[in-house]
Amino acid sequence: MLDHDVAPSWFTIPVDPLPLLVSFVIGVAAALAGSAATLVRVSLVRPIEVLRESAVERRGMTPVRWLLGTGMLIGAVVAGTVIGRTEPHLAASARKYEAVPVLYVGAVALLAPILLRPVVRLLVGPLRGSAKAGPLLVRENVLTSRRRTAATVAPIVGAVGLVATLLTVQKSGDAVVLARQRQEIHAANVVVPGGPGIDSGTLARLAAVPGVRITPVTSMNIRIGTAEGEQIDSLSTNAVPAAALGATVTPPVLSGSLTSPPEDFLVIDEHAAESDGLSVGDRVVTLPTGARVPTVIAAVVARGLNGDDTYLSASLTGAMTPSRVYLDSSAGTGLPLDERQTAAVERALAGSGARLMTYDAYLEAQRAHAAEQTDNAAVVVLGIALAYALIAVANTLIMAMAGRRREFALLGLAGAVRGQIVGVAVAESAVAVAVAAVLAAVATGLTAVTQHASLNRLVTGAPTVIPWTPTVATVALCALVTVVTASRAARRATRRRAVEAAGVRE
Repeated sequence: MLDHDVAPSWFTIPVDPLPLLVSFVIGVAAALAGSAATLVRVSLVRPIEVLRESAVERRGMTPVRWLLGTGMLIGAVVAGTVIGRTEPHLAASARKYEAVPVLYVGAVALLAPILLRPVVRLLVGPLRGSAKAGPLLVRENVLTSRRRTAATVAPIVGAVGLVATLLTVQKSGDAVVLARQRQEIHAANVVVPGGPGIDSGTLARLAAVPGVRITPVTSMNIRIGTAEGEQIDSLSTNAVPAAALGATVTPPVLSGSLTSPPEDFLVIDEHAAESDGLSVGDRVVTLPTGARVPTVIAAVVARGLNGDDTYLSASLTGAMTPSRVYLDSSAGTGLPLDERQTAAVERALAGSGARLMTYDAYLEAQRAHAAEQTDNAAVVVLGIALAYALIAVANTLIMAMAGRRREFALLGLAGAVRGQIVGVAVAESAVAVAVAAVLAAVATGLTAVTQHASLNRLVTGAPTVIPWTPTVATVALCALVTVVTASRAARRATRRRAVEAAGVRE
């Protein structure tokens, strides 16, 4: 995570035995509770009910499963609705919005038994008219053994669903942040430094290019406090010239004005104003690089989607070098440079290490960087969940195949050869993966719609980004593990002769 810029350079992982001990105790307690519940349930079943249960599979949904599944579904809808109405900005961050997709995935996984029949009928519908025994067996086994199929489907839904929903939330949030930035910043080109900043000489040469208007931007962290020296908050901010407000930089204004701000202005966002009890006209003291500078709050703007959305007067930053420079034609804000102006800017940048790029290319570079960080984090975080889901799939299939020895033996006595029996088992597992992929798509769709309703309150026409490549790769990995495990387990279950296996007690 450090090597791929997912975590900051100071990040360390402390060694603490307490979480391991707690996990161990909870695991043992859960195993004992599950065993005890099963034994109590078995002891209460009458013999005649046992005989009936051996012939006909019990219903796939239990009261507890109904309660948990519907509860998680209602929780996801309520959480998404409340966030959309009160704090829609939370939907732009996967870390702050993760409860919604996790609840949707959990609900779909728990309600899988009642969703199996319509989905399976849709997927295996073409097999209905087949005259061959193999396709008929696959279709009927999947439809009649819902509990067994659901046991295979649930962990795959969890694996594929978590990857698809969480990455959808993160990538859609990143896209909305860039869309908001595109709406707030009006520039044709951007000069980005080759080092820590753009030096004063390069900045002077850019300012001397005829017909080009420059807007230097200096990103920094500031601390705001009272005149008596009491610190109120720490904010990340962008220092810009006063003339840029309302022209190049146009965040949505909630109170105050961006027109003709004073030279010592400070623009804060809604979150800083609410949490720190500040309003337009308040005089606070900022401390960039340790120097106390008096400022006045000129406006309060809409809450930022990617951290603080605050602006400070560039006249207060002293010798700090700009982090980037926005460029456009002096004929109008956002108008692109012509060929002559572009050539003059390139000459002004010669030897400085800085480079000129279009604003669209700058945003695309930011999007690519955010996508890379998201993918790297997904490998670490979601990769662990995927690994355990695949272990659960393999364990479920191995136990299920071991319990079907007599069933396979009867198929052998009916005339099926070993390869056909294994083929049926593998086909059933493949259908389970397809069903799980469809159910995971349902959870992803619900998450995307819920998140879009929140983000659309922040940015009109908020984009929704579906991570097709990692989702398809996850489905393929689940299919590979499922098919290989089912094949090996079925072959192991059919090693004995059919006559011998048919006499084995269940």
